[in-house]
Amino acid sequence: MELNKILVVIDADTDEQPALTRAVQLAEKSGAGLELILADFNAYLEDGFYFDPVQAKQLRYEHGDQRLKELENLAEPLRKQGLEVSALTAWGNPPHAEIVRRASESKPDLVLKSTRHHNKIARLLLSNADWELVRYCPAPLLLVKGGDWPETPLFLASVDPDHVHDKPASLDQRIIAAARGLASAFSGSVQLFHSAWIPPLSGVFPLTPDSAAESSKLQELADSSGLSADDCHWSDEEISQSLPAYAVDSGASVVVMGAISRSRLDRILIGNTAEKVLDALECDVLVIKPEKMPAQSQILI
Repeated sequence: MELNKILVVIDADTDEQPALTRAVQLAEKSGAGLELILADFNAYLEDGFYFDPVQAKQLRYEHGDQRLKELENLAEPLRKQGLEVSALTAWGNPPHAEIVRRASESKPDLVLKSTRHHNKIARLLLSNADWELVRYCPAPLLLVKGGDWPETPLFLASVDPDHVHDKPASLDQRIIAAARGLASAFSGSVQLFHSAWIPPLSGVFPLTPDSAAESSKLQELADSSGLSADDCHWSDEEISQSLPAYAVDSGASVVVMGAISRSRLDRILIGNTAEKVLDALECDVLVIKPEKMPAQSQILI
């Protein structure tokens, strides 16, 4: 993963910006430039809600100017440290669509966003920006949960040599390459993790994976990536439990995983691995997409 441009999503109205802190670490290691974006929306400032169009437009300009000042206050100390930092604001409903649009236009090598735990009700009923960026952000997305990386961080690559749900085999290589690139920059290490859990037959009768076959497939993937057998770990438990548990046990700083955008119907019937484990993981999560992503019009039904 070669980092030249990093897009950092800034949270409004908060002093804590874990994504920015992490972005500075990455920029110092890679020499990448930072672009700070603050995307928000307020229905009160829309035409005709409380104000006539002329007043609403003026208030939106004033709101944007204030947001830009806030970004510049964050950017200026970083520029004095020698980092290249730009800033922009965006207005739109929903705000995450503006972030996706900017990522599509500027083509950053990485997008960073702070995240926090979302309960099941929020995930089911709200169109949460974190989930939407996981689905639609065209660039690799690093969701930052806070906390400092150690001097030699572990990057845990969650792979799937079984290619469940037609997951493209090339995505595993992209996941491993991203993990190795970051590990190289931070003098860290890489491990592979695979969940070989098989859904119970008829929802009742448990099935056991072939240990030799699973080990062989994972070792073959490791060999092609220059990793050893000691770097390979797999579990016969469902990934929503096994991956977070192993991330804690191994002391992983980042879990690198793939996500494939699906239709809304597919998400109801199948779900998405990234969404299943995102809340449960206590460390940062780097989401990698396939090389070619479908347009949103092709995703939504």
